[in-house]
Amino acid sequence: MQLSGKITVLIADDSLVFRRFLRDIFENTIDIEIIGEARDGIEALELVLKQTPDVILMDLEMPVMDGMTALQHLMIHCPTPIIMFSSLTSEGTARCFDTLKNGAVDFICKDFLFQEHNIEIYGQIVIQKVINAAGNTVRSIEPIFTLQKGHQARLSREKQIIFCEECGTRQSVDGDRDLVLREIRCQNCGDIIEIRNHFDKFRRNNFISILAGGSGCFRNLLNIVPKLDADMGGALIVVIFDEENAVSSFTEYLNSICSMKVIRARENMCIDGGNCYIVSGTELFGLKPYSANYSFQQLSSDDGKSPLDLLLSSTAAVFRNRTAGIILSGDAHGGAAGMQALVEAQGTALMLDPAECYCKGLGTLIRNNCSSISSLGENDLIAQIQALHYGSKRTVTAA
Repeated sequence: MQLSGKITVLIADDSLVFRRFLRDIFENTIDIEIIGEARDGIEALELVLKQTPDVILMDLEMPVMDGMTALQHLMIHCPTPIIMFSSLTSEGTARCFDTLKNGAVDFICKDFLFQEHNIEIYGQIVIQKVINAAGNTVRSIEPIFTLQKGHQARLSREKQIIFCEECGTRQSVDGDRDLVLREIRCQNCGDIIEIRNHFDKFRRNNFISILAGGSGCFRNLLNIVPKLDADMGGALIVVIFDEENAVSSFTEYLNSICSMKVIRARENMCIDGGNCYIVSGTELFGLKPYSANYSFQQLSSDDGKSPLDLLLSSTAAVFRNRTAGIILSGDAHGGAAGMQALVEAQGTALMLDPAECYCKGLGTLIRNNCSSISSLGENDLIAQIQALHYGSKRTVTAA
């Protein structure tokens, strides 16, 4: 979104003290103007229709209508870049990711204020987040009322038949009841049958897509990965440049809402088709052959290459044209050399449209060093990833 003039901001928070605190932050910022204040979600909705702010700063916990409900209404009827605040939870928790899944562009913990000795630093962070949000395009989305647990969703079937390995007795499994259990007993011999092992479907790892991002990429990933089908073939590897605990928390959250398994990558872990592996941007991982499959290998970076460069290069060296690199929102953290190696191996280089990136630094760096990269919106990226994986799957099957 291209802005002209000042960035207009609406504050929605039931705390007068905190509203004044935010006003003080922006008071001497010539490029940002506070155009209204709301004490609850209802007032926020009314003011948005009248004022049409560029960015909304909104508290999660408010009377009459809370921030989450107001967020859902706004993202249906009046999509606006929204930064959520909360004093009850910290960044990297499920509640934070819930707000991003429902359309917020960023989340700030109020408790962060009391952890910083320098208020000016806090103010600079808030100002930069508002600037990032104002340059971000958001679209109307449907509200997320309930999220079915990912593993339960993966096992959702009406009826399944399994066989006891001990006596061979045929056993009927109820999809609404038994499939969420770890094990049942054979009706004939009483032996333990591990249900989940029967339904861990083998999928050939015939294509790998590497998605990489930093600040703001959580929102992108929440919009992209849950819409990808585990049966499309191949695997996803997601590289996230963020704090270790945030990456681990996000892995658990994403796994709870996806049809495919989302797993925190570890050294020597086998990379199976149909799974999504999460890698921290500080981890130096590459791929190595493992029997008929591949696994993560710890590498060294004596030549100064970034972790993203190493992963992209090593994957492209093995999978060649069956590799895709997708750059999402984030700041500059390398990756240009790896994307170039991927292109030279005839892989597919893609990046998220800068208008949909909360932070555009990483995409700008890659684009300036890799002219053949294609820029697509989130929906087009989803379609392209699916087309690449399904296309490779059909090619391998035909061969």
